[in-house]
Amino acid sequence: MAETYRVAKLPIRMRGFVDPDTNAQFEGYVEPGTYFVLEERPGPAGSDSDYARLEVPTLGALDTWVCVRWRTQQYATLASQEKPPPAVRLSFSDEPMAVPEEKLVSLLGGMSEFRYDLDQAYYPWTLPGIRVPLGPPSFNNCCTFVEALTVRAFADVHGDSFSWDARRHRQMMIASSEDLFSPVTAAVESDMALLAPSPDVSPHPWTLIQGWRAPWRSGHTFLIVDHHPATDKVLVLESNSAYGLDGVGFRGIGNLRDKGLQPPSEWWKKPEVWTWRQVCATYLHRQQAWLKVKNRSWSRLSPTEP
Repeated sequence: MAETYRVAKLPIRMRGFVDPDTNAQFEGYVEPGTYFVLEERPGPAGSDSDYARLEVPTLGALDTWVCVRWRTQQYATLASQEKPPPAVRLSFSDEPMAVPEEKLVSLLGGMSEFRYDLDQAYYPWTLPGIRVPLGPPSFNNCCTFVEALTVRAFADVHGDSFSWDARRHRQMMIASSEDLFSPVTAAVESDMALLAPSPDVSPHPWTLIQGWRAPWRSGHTFLIVDHHPATDKVLVLESNSAYGLDGVGFRGIGNLRDKGLQPPSEWWKKPEVWTWRQVCATYLHRQQAWLKVKNRSWSRLSPTEP
C-alpha cells in the first residue's frame, strides 16, 4: 500500500499561531500554497472551528497552527496525498551532451573560496559567448554560482557543439519578468538538462532548481547533487548566506572552504541536512531541470541506492 501524508492547500495568506486558537500568540503569516500537515485538531470548546499544524520552514518555529474552518467558512482544503516514488536514476551514459561528474567536481575547487554577496557577483573564469566580471574579489550569488559551474563544465567538455550567449545569460540572471523559472528554461533550451516531469517529483541527481517563496519574492537558484529516498534527505549545493553557509557549500553542512570538496560520509543521517519535503515547503513555487551528468559517485550513493 502506497504511503500517504496530509497536505493543506491555502488559497489565501493566513495568520499562524503558537496554539490552535486565534487568541494564541501570533507567529507570522503563511503564504498561499500547499503545505504538509503535521497535526489536525478542533479549536477551543464552543468555537466551532478546525485547525491544522503546518510545516512552514520559513517561520522561525518551523511549524505553526492555522484555522482551516470556522463555522461554514472553509479557509483551506485538507487532503491525503501519496508519497511520490523515487525519481528514476538516468545514467546519461549514452547521452551525447552529458558531462562526467568529475568535471563539475574539479571546477568546484576554483569556487570554494567564494563568499556570498547578492549585489557584488563575480566569476572565477570566462564563459563562452558573453562577457562577465571576473574576480577577485571572490564574491558571487546563487545565480552566478550555478551559471559559472554548469556552463563552464558543458563548454569545456563539448566545445563548439555547446552554445551560450547573452540571452541565455539573462535567463540565468532572471532578468525578465516573463519567465519565473528562466534558469531552468536556459538549462533545458541549451541542452544541458531535461525538464523534470513535474515540480513535485523527487529530484534526480544533479538537479537545477529555481524556487520562490512567493512569486517574484525571495527567489533562489541552487543544485541538488542527490536525493536519499529512504530518509528524503537532499544534498543541496549552493551559494548562500544562510543555513550554515557564507558562500559556496552544502546546505546544513558548511562551506566548501571549511569542509573540503568531498560530501560527508552518510550525509543523509545528519539532522541539519534538509529533506526534499522541507525544500518543497519553503520554495512553494519551483521548477526543476535534471542536468545531464554521467559517471556519478561523488554523493556516495550508488546508482541503485534504495
